[in-house]
Amino acid sequence: MTQKPSGIGEAFGQAGSVGLVLAACIFIGLAIGVWLDRWLHTKPWLMLIFLMLGIVAGFYNVIKVLPSKNRKSE
Repeated sequence: MTQKPSGIGEAFGQAGSVGLVLAACIFIGLAIGVWLDRWLHTKPWLMLIFLMLGIVAGFYNVIKVLPSKNRKSE
């Protein structure tokens, strides 16, 4: 038996979207922190705080998405 080609493509698409969401959350947190640091002259504290918040938000979204993807495939 052969597998459907869409199964492999779907798996790569899901993995790519998870990575993209993680990177986007980190970048957005970093950008907000840099912007606030420049505006409020608090360099580098707000950048570090918002970078950490972006990392936490990114991993939260990854953890939230992955179990639902596994349930759909079973």
